Amino acid sequence: MSRRIPLLMIALLALTIMTGSAEELPTPDAGETTPTAAVEIAPADTGETAPADGADMPVARDSALPVLDDNEDAVRDAQQSLANLGFYDDAVDGKFGKHTEAALRAFQRQSGLNATGHLDEYTRTLLLKYAEEDINPKSIQQRLIDLGYLQGTADGKLGEKSTNAVKIFQRINGLKVTGTANAETVLRLFSDQVETLPEGLSAGSKGEDVEMLQRNLLRYGFMTEALDGEYGKTTTSAVQAFQQHLIDQGIPVEKTGVASPLTLYCLYSEAYSSYLRDVSEGMTDAEAGRVERRLNDLGYMDAAADDTFDDYAREALVMFQWKAGVDATGVADRRTVDALFSATAPRADHCAPHEIAKGDSGLAVMDVEAALVAAGYTTELPDGVYGDALEKALSHVADYLKEEDSPDHLTKETVAALQNGLLEYRAFDADATMDAARVQSRLYTLFYLDKAGIDGMIGDNTLSALHEFQKVNGLPRTDAVDQATTAALFSTAALSKPYRYRVDVSIARQTVEVYSLGDDNRYELVKTFKCSTGLHDSTPRGIYLEGHPVNRWHYFKKFFCWAQYSYKIVDDIMFHSVIYGSKDEKSLRRSSQRNLGNPASHGCVRLSVEDAKWLYEHCGRGQTVIVIQ
Repeated sequence: MSRRIPLLMIALLALTIMTGSAEELPTPDAGETTPTAAVEIAPADTGETAPADGADMPVARDSALPVLDDNEDAVRDAQQSLANLGFYDDAVDGKFGKHTEAALRAFQRQSGLNATGHLDEYTRTLLLKYAEEDINPKSIQQRLIDLGYLQGTADGKLGEKSTNAVKIFQRINGLKVTGTANAETVLRLFSDQVETLPEGLSAGSKGEDVEMLQRNLLRYGFMTEALDGEYGKTTTSAVQAFQQHLIDQGIPVEKTGVASPLTLYCLYSEAYSSYLRDVSEGMTDAEAGRVERRLNDLGYMDAAADDTFDDYAREALVMFQWKAGVDATGVADRRTVDALFSATAPRADHCAPHEIAKGDSGLAVMDVEAALVAAGYTTELPDGVYGDALEKALSHVADYLKEEDSPDHLTKETVAALQNGLLEYRAFDADATMDAARVQSRLYTLFYLDKAGIDGMIGDNTLSALHEFQKVNGLPRTDAVDQATTAALFSTAALSKPYRYRVDVSIARQTVEVYSLGDDNRYELVKTFKCSTGLHDSTPRGIYLEGHPVNRWHYFKKFFCWAQYSYKIVDDIMFHSVIYGSKDEKSLRRSSQRNLGNPASHGCVRLSVEDAKWLYEHCGRGQTVIVIQ
């Protein structure tokens, strides 16, 4: 029986069984050809290759092996096998003549044996193996189909698709890649040690396997929508697009929209190269769009991807090439494409800069907002929208803007300067109210100080927060805002206060994300909840540090209703469950449950009972809660 490999092992399999070279899955020569012999058997490397492990055959190939030219039964069997393989077209009569000798010589030569033309024991055993398995072109194709290496129907014609399927089979099974069904390949193909490809997926499938499929389709630029774990029309179309790409590469799949075993193998294997052609500035095709989509996903581009590779896309690509350690040519060649679509492709520190103006939105705006937050000029969390808050913050750094800049317009050069730390080393005066407020604002955005503490005066609360910042960031404790502390505080590398949990609420996405602090002092996403925030923008945005569990059951006097597992965010704004008419689970107001995922509350953040309970039981007192648009 063949051994089926679980989907999650495919990437590991690829790394362990592929050759050490950077050679990608095969791209065949153009044209569909059918060899003269029904099965073309290519010579091995030296002519002395031993049979595959597990094959029941002798290893010796000495010319002194006993020959069976005079054994009619042995010769008849050999003639029949040679005829089945396309090497012999004369009478199967057991008589050893020149036609039999020529057929044997051809078979031996192409099988990597000593081409003596005689029927020795080794040659006979090999031919019997073919006969025993009824090996012929059609059976080879069928076996490749059964194992997932080939799609379609076995017709006995080993053309381009079959040749490529053999190449892929050879590579995955650790054999010399020839594209021809030589003796070693056939023996492995029909052995119990053969490696199979993953089971396919098709429309209607659901679950983790479909999510894995969608995740890789997204990575390779063939899918743009979010993962939902359901194999519907969108996933089918994305699979078809990927299959067309494989066909363009010469890989033998069919454009069915069904994720066949070979489709999945290519999609999951890091040994697969999606390179089709170089992409350079001015090109307009699907490959240009695919490269742009990936640059967008990784944060290098701040523009909608299209099928035209323009000068901005080229700048973004150069940034990626520098980051990935490949030649920064601005051309997406094979090496760049392989790095770009790798699962370990580096994410951007910031997008390629461009000019921005009030009313704009996107990554460049968010980068400027983040720079102003890091420098303490604003406490408004970045939302990527160039509005009044950003304009006001920029007015405080007017001395650093170029002549052609203004608080409502920044040039590309200034955006680049802000992205690269223009404000990190600005002069600081602790006695100036503005600079004191900057210190407090930065301590607030790093979760050391409550927003009420931003008053422009360095008092006890600020010093206490500053001491905690110094401790976390490995700085000596001082009672003044010294130069070393200032440099660390206004750096994008400043470490925030390490709360056990950080809870992020997105009003735009109607989600609550819970991050847990790991042993490496990094936060990892552990929970994502669907929620309902307030109608009419009634949920306040900001950073809140003093949250805590309130009641197992909470009564809202103003609205005459109950909720479970209330957790204070700020003032009377809470996390809590869906709504009940009384202190009884049977009195659930089902509309509050149906509305999860849409604004529906009076300002609080509603969750399912299960999710509200998790927050109530795990987060305890004093966790960071961040509410953003």
